[in-house]
Amino acid sequence: MADAAPRWAEPSTPADLHLPPTFLADHAIRALAYQGAMTPPEMARRWRVDDGIVTDVIDTLKTSGVVEMDGGQATFGPGGRVRLTAAGQERVAAARRRTWYAGPVPVALKDFGERMDLALPSSTGECSAAETLVRLALPPHLAAEMAQAISSGAAVAVQGAAFDEQEAITQSLAQSLNGDLSLPHAVYAAGSIVRVFDVRYHHIRVTSERDGAATDVLRTRQTHTQWATVARPVVMLSGGVHVSDVLPAYDDEARFYVAPMPLSACRGLLAVFDCETNPAGLAELARLWLIPGRHHTGVLMLRSGERIEIPWRAATLLFGDARAALPAALRSAVSYGIDVSELDVGTRPLFLSLRLGHMLSPEASASLAGLLERRGLTTRIAAGQACQYLHDRAAYQGAAFALDDTTIQRAVDFATAADDGHARNDLRAAS
Repeated sequence: MADAAPRWAEPSTPADLHLPPTFLADHAIRALAYQGAMTPPEMARRWRVDDGIVTDVIDTLKTSGVVEMDGGQATFGPGGRVRLTAAGQERVAAARRRTWYAGPVPVALKDFGERMDLALPSSTGECSAAETLVRLALPPHLAAEMAQAISSGAAVAVQGAAFDEQEAITQSLAQSLNGDLSLPHAVYAAGSIVRVFDVRYHHIRVTSERDGAATDVLRTRQTHTQWATVARPVVMLSGGVHVSDVLPAYDDEARFYVAPMPLSACRGLLAVFDCETNPAGLAELARLWLIPGRHHTGVLMLRSGERIEIPWRAATLLFGDARAALPAALRSAVSYGIDVSELDVGTRPLFLSLRLGHMLSPEASASLAGLLERRGLTTRIAAGQACQYLHDRAAYQGAAFALDDTTIQRAVDFATAADDGHARNDLRAAS
């Protein structure tokens, strides 16, 4: 279900944008320098604003001698095509020193705060996510707890998940998020541009695009508003989270910021696999996003050291013992702690079948499950290690591979060594 209709009026004058007039003038100069002569309606489509806004800006620039009518072109729309004068060309370098950004007009931080809908993500149904997780061999009561946490937009530490199921759990929970959201293409804050729209994570629901210009960070041909309607984003970070992931990246050539990963996940789902691998990055995620996020706020730290608070909320999955990896003062950032490590007798056959179904007979499944039980390897991680060994062995031996008792024994030995923290076996050296 799409979000309700906006409760605001789209800007119709430059003043409605709440942006400095000098920024709008520079933005027009950059657009004309980058694209060439245009009519005001053509520029308005690139800026994604009302035609009247561009007309007002162009009129001001005409008065100051920065732009003029392009007499060598046919006229289209009110006022015809305009181009930079010699005086306007002299201002291009100064406009680009501030930023090369020439895409949709950014939304003022004030407007972003007032218009961004931070309602909780809607769900496809109370049980749909939990039922999907049960099919991944998670106990029903833990699946329900995890689905509840995500539906509330909380930060959840999921401890004990096997490495090969972290993405599957994330995708199952992501499928339960329903509806669209609106987000700005860019935000103007503290005199800087922060590009919010990211084609890796934001998938436009309704667009009139017929070319690839939407991926061009310096210009766009989309005809809509300053806000894009997208599906709820899912951002997955492998190998833990780094400090650079939670800070806005600055493009030294284009001279604007790119939104950090948590902001890209706003009103969607952020997942960090193996979160304990980088405690410093995890601490910064908690300090700048998860703890402020309890107040529906995130913190952007600019390279100048300036702190900008921005509306933010996202359900967050942290795979690993996040609380233990965080300093004591930041542990409250994690609202839910769910330990899925224990693989009970009821879910073990499904767990093994999901990984080895194409090679696992009922007899072999019972043999592997029984040997794991006798060795005390009752965790998902240990069982996952045994399954990984069998996959590696099958890939190495090819047609000669046979899942017999000896191979199962070696797989469990491998899982035992891995569980004790020993190095992995050398498969190619094995007889």
